[in-house]
Amino acid sequence: MDYLQRWKNTLERKTVDRLPRFYLGTAEFTDTLKTYMGLELDEILHDQFDIDYRFQNDGCEGKSWEPVYIGPELETHEDGTFDNMWGSRQRKVFHKDGKGSYIETVEYALINATTVQEIDGHCWPQADWFDYESIIPAIKAYPEYPFIVGYLSLGWFAWEVRGMEKCMEDVCLNPKIAEAIVQHISDFGFDYYSRILEAVKDHIGKNVVAIHLADDWGMQEGLLMGPDIFDKFFAHHYRRFTDLAHSRGLKVEFHSCGAARPLYSRFVDVGVDIMNPVQTSAKGMAPAQIKAEYGDDLAFSGAIDVQQVLPNASCNEVKEEVKRTLDALGKNGGFYPGPAHNIQLGTPPENVIAMYEAMDEYFEIQ
Repeated sequence: MDYLQRWKNTLERKTVDRLPRFYLGTAEFTDTLKTYMGLELDEILHDQFDIDYRFQNDGCEGKSWEPVYIGPELETHEDGTFDNMWGSRQRKVFHKDGKGSYIETVEYALINATTVQEIDGHCWPQADWFDYESIIPAIKAYPEYPFIVGYLSLGWFAWEVRGMEKCMEDVCLNPKIAEAIVQHISDFGFDYYSRILEAVKDHIGKNVVAIHLADDWGMQEGLLMGPDIFDKFFAHHYRRFTDLAHSRGLKVEFHSCGAARPLYSRFVDVGVDIMNPVQTSAKGMAPAQIKAEYGDDLAFSGAIDVQQVLPNASCNEVKEEVKRTLDALGKNGGFYPGPAHNIQLGTPPENVIAMYEAMDEYFEIQ
């Protein structure tokens, strides 16, 4: 069974030789893994781990394929900060004694806006700022692999342009501003996805299988914002994208970290097909319960804990956790096992190796 058929059969709850697996790691951890194993990344992922996806970036921080940005040049400033396409300013923030880094926004383009007119007058990204043909060569090169295309986040991108604190205020105190910001992002995203799906139309029904959406609705102990906010400001926009994908024969994978289970019924309602990452370390995210409650309506992706298990457990404990998770979420298909987020610098490489060894051992036993 090739990787593509395995992906499709898993979603349709049909027979597979094993469940499709994926890898997610920061660039810094991935370099550590390469050094530890003494191999190039392609050899690790496809000869050693037998990963079921091809990746766009060596850092492997996401398994969806995004078109290359070709829009206006983004300015880099003398203090080392740089602009993003939303008009905000960012910088690289270091951790792990400077060995790891993440990009964080430090100045928000619309943080001082007080009227909808100011929101409307902002220079919003345009769909023609991307080269949609840039993802086609890989799709053609690997017809036996599934491809998830595009990336859009309504809430995250709203924070990028407005700031999280102001966005939280807006939904309570300035709803018209909140609605305007999300509408502009949604309009950009709809054009963006329409252009992507036009570019890949000859591969839909073959190895282009889904689009990717993301918004982190969960924190460690509960929701970031309540179901009423989801319903009022976001649900109809999510439905806009799931309807577009489904009308072209594609599925929708949605990334939402944390204790997001209270919203799973709403994700079903707006047309999501696959929930990622099932963060089992968050409150209420017991995989067996989630499978029992939502397994008929949703497939699941991820679920191997990157907060405690992979960084801190022994190799045997990692294997036991992987097998428990496969038992809980993998019965009767509908599960794509992998790390519940990017594997972070400081995680023992041998534990990651053990994670994939456990998947092999599990399916040898079955």
